[in-house]
Amino acid sequence: MSASIQNRLEGLLKVKKNCHVRIKFKMSLANGDLVDASEEGEPLDFICGRGQVVTGFERELIGMTAGQHKRFIVAAADAYGAHDPTLVSEIPKAGFPIDRKLEKGQCFSYRSKQGAELRYRVVDVKRDTIVADFNHPLAGKPLHCDVEILDVREDSGDALYDR
Repeated sequence: MSASIQNRLEGLLKVKKNCHVRIKFKMSLANGDLVDASEEGEPLDFICGRGQVVTGFERELIGMTAGQHKRFIVAAADAYGAHDPTLVSEIPKAGFPIDRKLEKGQCFSYRSKQGAELRYRVVDVKRDTIVADFNHPLAGKPLHCDVEILDVREDSGDALYDR
């Protein structure tokens, strides 16, 4: 990088905790399946360090400035965590309506006794039970990211960027 470009970049605000950040991004799996992306003309706005984006994704942006572009991979542990086999269990079919066809890949949710909404995906259908996976659908999967920083601003306590 030339000295003049380096000098101009040093004057720009860098992504850090509590800064407003505006980005264009694309996030996909290793096989190329799209996980999430900003829409054309609709960048993602967030405040760094407030848990609004995946931790490992945010960590990769720290120190970047407006105009910079970066491709990186967020390890599963820094995204949605490792797949936890203890979060896979069998549920009796008796809890479902008789006319409900249960198939592998279906997703359901219910309220726990404590009032939390629990989501699960059917990974197998047996005679009297289904095998339910309560892991996040992206658990155990690294995320391939392509990001361009559009703007970085100090947090003024106001709402995110005016549209």
